[in-house]
Order: sequence, then structure tokens, then C-alpha cells
Amino acid sequence: MSAFLAAGPNLGRGGLAAWLAGLSARGKALVLAGEVVVMLVVWELVVGVFGWINPVFFPPPSAIWQGFLELVGSGALAANLAVSVQAWLTGFAVAVVIGIPVGLLMGSVLAVDRIVGPIAWTIYATPTIAYQPLAKAWFGFGIGPVIFLVAISALFPILLNIAAGMRTTNPSIIRAGRVYGASRMQLYRSVYLPSTVPFLFAGLRQAVVLATIGMVVAEMAGSSSGMGALIIRSANTYQTDQAFAAIAVVVVWSVGMTQVVTLVERWVAPWTRKGRR
Repeated sequence: MSAFLAAGPNLGRGGLAAWLAGLSARGKALVLAGEVVVMLVVWELVVGVFGWINPVFFPPPSAIWQGFLELVGSGALAANLAVSVQAWLTGFAVAVVIGIPVGLLMGSVLAVDRIVGPIAWTIYATPTIAYQPLAKAWFGFGIGPVIFLVAISALFPILLNIAAGMRTTNPSIIRAGRVYGASRMQLYRSVYLPSTVPFLFAGLRQAVVLATIGMVVAEMAGSSSGMGALIIRSANTYQTDQAFAAIAVVVVWSVGMTQVVTLVERWVAPWTRKGRR
């Protein structure tokens, strides 16, 4: 901590942005923690102490924490979170199982790209909430529509990113592999897949966020359980402290799963991170 403070922001050589870019991972974490603390303190003062904003509509952090404890104590958080996690994991797994092979085919076979590509982009461009009534008609009430919306939200970032990665593979490396007699499978394993890995994990990170949005939308629009249902139920009864607490849990889940994807990337393909440091 003392070394971090001693370094100080030297604004005369590149400014604050350059100083932040030069910090270690621990230094950046300290800066981020400081920003969060300042934001929470200002929020608490504005709403909780001075009362400049009605806490019924925008509760202070202390009230949100109390709402979180109430949700934990009543068991509502655990019950609804379990439903959401089950739907999210199932839908995300479906998206991965379908998206990776179809994306590889789209990126390597022109006919597949011409047929599947326009359909994929059309579905991807449609707002997720537009599929909610259809999901109810197809899968009924319960967890089925939630799984469907999670899957369709996560599928296309994975599929389209992988297809893009396949198409941007260095053609000179492909030609060199063919000159040395590499088969199509060997080219896939040794050339296409390694060059596509960064695109795969970029798609997975996008899919995590969009899958969480799809899950909350589905649960808000027509589910009796899950974090989305808990948020809308709390808001409708003016228990906004509990609603904000539930939103915070969803945000932590989304950010946490994004970090899990990043950790898997560093473990599976550490070379993809070197250029970002």
C-alpha cells in the first residue's frame, strides 16, 4: 500500500491516464476499490443523511444492505437464486454446445455461412423481449421460457465471434500447412482453432452478459420465481431496498461469471492475454 501511494500520479509525464495504465494489478484494484467506496459514501450522504432524494424510490446503501439481509433471512434470496442459476447454466450450456460447432462451420464452409449467416444476424438483431410471448406459447410457464431466452441470448455472440475468428485466420499459415501436407482436420486443430480462441472467449464474455439480461427479462415478464421475479415483486410492493439488493446480486453474478471465463481463458490459452497487458 505504501509503495502504491509513494508512486503517486505523475501528471507531468503522460497525465493521469498514463499513470493508471502503468499501475500493477494490485494498484488498479486499489483504485477501483477507492472509487467504489467514494461512490457509496456520496450515495449514502445524498440519500441517507441529507435526504435530497426520496429513499422509497432510491434507497441508500445502508438500506439496500438491510434489504439484502432480509432476503437472506426469509430464504427468498436462496430460493429464487437457485432457480435463476439453474436456468442460466442450462441455457448457457445449450448455447455453447450449439454455438461452437455451428460457428466453426460458418467460418470454414462458405455455403453454411451463406445459409445460416443471414438468419443468425436477423435473430441476433431482434430484441430479446420480443421472443418472450413466443417462449411462453412454446414452453409454457415455469423455467422453460427462461432457459430458452438465456440460450438464444447467449448463442449468437458465441456463434458469430467464432465464425469471424475462423475467417480472419492468417491465409499464409493455412497455405504453409497445405504445402506441408496437413489434412483438413490437422489444419482445424493446429491452425484454425488456436487463432479462433481469442474470438471464442470474447464471444463467451459477451454471452455471459446477454444471457443474464435474457434471464432477468424472462423472469420479469412471466415467471413466479427467479431473481427477475423477485426484483419485480419487490418493486411492485415498494420494497425498493430488496429490489436493489436483488439487482446487486444479479450484477455480482454477471461480473463473476465474466471473470470465470477470463480465468479459464488464461488457463487454456495464456497467449491470448499477453497483448492486453
